[in-house]
Amino acid sequence: MRVLLLGALGVERSDGSVDYVRGFQATLITEFLAADSMVVSTDRLADALYGEDTPRQPLRAVHAHMTRLRRALRQWEPEGPGAERVLTKAAGYALKVSSSESDAGQFLAELNRARALARTEADAAVEILEPALSLWRGPVLEGTATGVGGGQLANRLEAARREAAEQLASARLALGHSAQAVTELEALLLEDPYDEALARLLITALSRSGRPREAQRVEQHIRRALRDDLGVGSRTMPRRRPQRVLDQSPFRPLVNRVLQQTQPARPGSRGQHGRLSSTRLLELIVDRESPVCLVSPSPPQVSGTPTPSHRGPTASAGVYRVGGFPVAVVHDANPERSRDVQGALRTLDYARKAGLPVVLLLGEPDRRPDSSSETPAHQVMLLRSLVQLRGVVPRVVISFDDGAVRFPGAAALGDARILVRADPPVGTGRRPTAEIEARSVAEAAASVRDLLDYLTLHWAPAVPSDAAIEDFGAHDAPVDMRDVIAGIADSGDWLELTAEHGPSLLTGLARIEGKRVGIIANNPVVGDGALTPHAASKGTRMVELCALWSVPLLVLVDTPQLPRSGAAGAGSLPEVAGSELLRAFLGAEVPRVTVITGRAKGWSRLVMGARESGADAVYAWPRAQTDLTDGALDGTIAPQATRAVVSMLLGTCQGRRAGA
Repeated sequence: MRVLLLGALGVERSDGSVDYVRGFQATLITEFLAADSMVVSTDRLADALYGEDTPRQPLRAVHAHMTRLRRALRQWEPEGPGAERVLTKAAGYALKVSSSESDAGQFLAELNRARALARTEADAAVEILEPALSLWRGPVLEGTATGVGGGQLANRLEAARREAAEQLASARLALGHSAQAVTELEALLLEDPYDEALARLLITALSRSGRPREAQRVEQHIRRALRDDLGVGSRTMPRRRPQRVLDQSPFRPLVNRVLQQTQPARPGSRGQHGRLSSTRLLELIVDRESPVCLVSPSPPQVSGTPTPSHRGPTASAGVYRVGGFPVAVVHDANPERSRDVQGALRTLDYARKAGLPVVLLLGEPDRRPDSSSETPAHQVMLLRSLVQLRGVVPRVVISFDDGAVRFPGAAALGDARILVRADPPVGTGRRPTAEIEARSVAEAAASVRDLLDYLTLHWAPAVPSDAAIEDFGAHDAPVDMRDVIAGIADSGDWLELTAEHGPSLLTGLARIEGKRVGIIANNPVVGDGALTPHAASKGTRMVELCALWSVPLLVLVDTPQLPRSGAAGAGSLPEVAGSELLRAFLGAEVPRVTVITGRAKGWSRLVMGARESGADAVYAWPRAQTDLTDGALDGTIAPQATRAVVSMLLGTCQGRRAGA
């Protein structure tokens, strides 16, 4: 026996025939299924069956309907449990139907599988979601009168269907199937015309399908609907056409307005909004609304239901909104406040279940922990929770203390680290400690929003590049690779990571025609673009970050030959300067495109992204100096064609593993 809920209520027999259920039996079944095999009281069943028209003897009436339901179960399942599925208890009845015995249970299981793959393998998500959505035969429980429990069940299933359809459209966009996504998103937006997330997806799909006027009309419609019908303004959609793609991201709509607020400078402050304070930093990161705290800091909350906090955006842990999107934040401003630890642990656990990004704020400026004191057990529990989130949700760690991001275990706590300090670092030969070193809380807040954007969103509205690179092939002089990146990436869309360390190698995140990409590039105008140990370590961290969150890689090569080393045995690598980076490339299962813009010979070429090390495609500029023959290259391209070629390749291989 298999219960069919995704449409008219029915029971599918072992021979494939379907009996559709109506009337009181349908109401009883929906109430039992909503209880998920738990006992439903007789009073609740009577209320679902009769409402206000309760008969004179409601208990006897319910017993009579349960007798008829047992009789029907014997007919539907003559050789199975049948009537034994109904359990009689003192308080009421229970119906034992497992999730695998209903089409709704099958659909929810497939949706959970797709959630785990949506960010990493878009093609696999499409293969799961298409047949899962085909299970729906119409509106859930169509034509069935339901009680309170059945109505709640119907609402949950409809919400799951909309989520699956939205994930399917997002996956199609990631694969470049924009036209098909437009049709699905238009149907979803008709069901919920006030859903800004759907509107953003539809705007992007229309833009990519070459329909910018329709995209503009959709944007105007959602703004008008929110303003006129609901009386609220859109917080996540830009008010005017932005000059930079970063402002189009849902994680950046409010940052300019927040950072431009004028406040009188206080004595001892480091300039406007430069006051180093974790509380001030948190205020600049999150939206101006109260967070949801899963455990009230004081007094402890008895119920596990999330309760909005009225303390403002300074709670030690909670779910905030950043640009309208939920983000789990743990603010460790006072490590001795042990009563807040339970809230932090609950928040991290909720982030894991809901797939929310995590932002962790460590410490305060000018305050170092007491190394003589013992490490409290609750701190170890927090560390354990953060480590368990690796690869599950993006984690951004912000600290005012160099030591907090330098100690050996820091890399396990966050995928990207931000160090906030007003004083510039001493010495350029230090190994990098953080991906971004900010000089003020305003700069740190903007960096957090940028990182959340790149780590969570596969795409964004495309904006033409700022620079032209036609002249780069006309001479053999070294080319500043930052200018090349500006000519390839979308306008203003370049977040450089670890900028002040290993300057002969550039690493960062960008978007090319709306698609996110990690970029690793030798910079020949600094240190001849050589792969120094610091540069190789910097590149290794970038490869690991992109591999963790399935960000495709673009490698731009112009570097001198590495010195020869002693011979290595089978299965081992010679200890050349870039062997650390080569190992990272060999283990990274993400799409990778290499463009040789200058020198690439011998070990340097192998380390920086040859086919032998897993590159999906290798192209070269006409001025390139390489030991590859024409047959070993995928093609020679003009500098001005680089953006189009890379964008096309990223679109075709997005969502699959390199070398597959």
